[in-house]
Amino acid sequence: MTSPRVLGLVAARGGSKGLPRKNVLPLGGRPLIAWTVDAAQAARALTRAIVSSDDAEILARAREAGGETPFVRPAAFATDTASSLEVALHALDWLAEHERWQADVLVLLPATAPLRRAHHIDAAVAALLADAGLEAVVAVTEVDYPPYWMLTVENGRLAWLFPEGGRVDRRQDLPTAFRPNGSIYAVRVAALREQRTFYPRATAPYVMAREESVNIDTALDFRLAEMRLAQRPG
Repeated sequence: MTSPRVLGLVAARGGSKGLPRKNVLPLGGRPLIAWTVDAAQAARALTRAIVSSDDAEILARAREAGGETPFVRPAAFATDTASSLEVALHALDWLAEHERWQADVLVLLPATAPLRRAHHIDAAVAALLADAGLEAVVAVTEVDYPPYWMLTVENGRLAWLFPEGGRVDRRQDLPTAFRPNGSIYAVRVAALREQRTFYPRATAPYVMAREESVNIDTALDFRLAEMRLAQRPG
């Protein structure tokens, strides 16, 4: 039996707004993107790993870290409204057209999640490949505050976002909730193309610890990632 081809896709665009130029900012002495390139290069589950970016400096820092950069992402797929789906399909189509290289599984690895490591990627891919009925595995982490106790404002008054949550006093009586941590989206390419989402019908979780689940969007996120990296065992 032929082993499936698993493509790791490190995604990083130049026009970040919450924290400008975040993908090349120094984190623990290295550009942010280098952490994800390292994890992808070390992941044994990936047949190949490439970097997709529209930005020359990001691509240069990725190459310095050992990353493969076969193309420059077109500007149309690097806008504020461009989706990760479009970025993934562009990479798959580019490899098919220019190299006749077809992937069976795509693993999207946003560069903004520097605490995700190679063993996390390997475990998520293994979970996907171990179950033929699964179409995707997405990394999640348990939320630190129940969404059922969140509020909104309606006509100047607080209102429960989920009315049933207001009737529960004990946290342990609420369902456990998870959020995607933005670090790993492993999906079978056929399901990605057919359903056009990283959450196809048969999607399973890969649960990661909160300490490993920092997704950098703001300066505060960046400082938190720095702190977590500094606390890692050597």
